[in-house]
Amino acid sequence: MYRIYKRQLRKKPALQGKMVLRLTIQPDGSVTACSVDSSDMDSPDLDTKIAARVKKFNFGAKEGVPTITILYPIDFLPAS
Repeated sequence: MYRIYKRQLRKKPALQGKMVLRLTIQPDGSVTACSVDSSDMDSPDLDTKIAARVKKFNFGAKEGVPTITILYPIDFLPAS
């Protein structure tokens, strides 16, 4: 995700803020849904790319765990 953010920083050097993702994680650890619940970054392109990347994540299988939907906050700040 940081690489995607760094690419966007080249276009908008002042880009920073918080994004909250809504993730649905299956018992096998796969992410079956990911959307941006909120973002104060004013960068729809970044929102779309981050959501698409997170949808490829796998958190690992957990036995006896139901499908879960969570809110996942991410703070994006340029490196100093």
